[in-house]
Amino acid sequence: MVLTMQCVVFYEGWQMECCGTAFSIGDAIKWPVGKGTQLNTLVKVATIDYCYEAHDSNWQKLFVLEGVVENIKILYQRYAAASEDSRLMAPVCGEIVEVNSAKGFEKFNGMEAVGYIVTLKEYIVRPAGKEDIAYQ
Repeated sequence: MVLTMQCVVFYEGWQMECCGTAFSIGDAIKWPVGKGTQLNTLVKVATIDYCYEAHDSNWQKLFVLEGVVENIKILYQRYAAASEDSRLMAPVCGEIVEVNSAKGFEKFNGMEAVGYIVTLKEYIVRPAGKEDIAYQ
């Protein structure tokens, strides 16, 4: 178990909309997470330490993260076809907006919420055990 001051978690919008629970600044959380990732975005995003993961049943590669929500930012993006004849959508613009809570299905200036950039304070992270993963 490691106790440190802060970490940053990316909580994808679709995961919140599927089965997430709304959270606010000051809330104590306990989330299953995987290691950080690079985001496909045009907006500069801080280093992501962990990514919320509520759909991966491979518990051996997951962690359990507990902490207190210190800051929430929503990453919004607008998408367009990557080329004229493409079905692939690519981000064409985006913006980060600081908020007090995350509920799911947020929109801003015609853009969809891609996810939440959540800073946690006083967090503890440990490897997940099979008993920690309820969605197997």
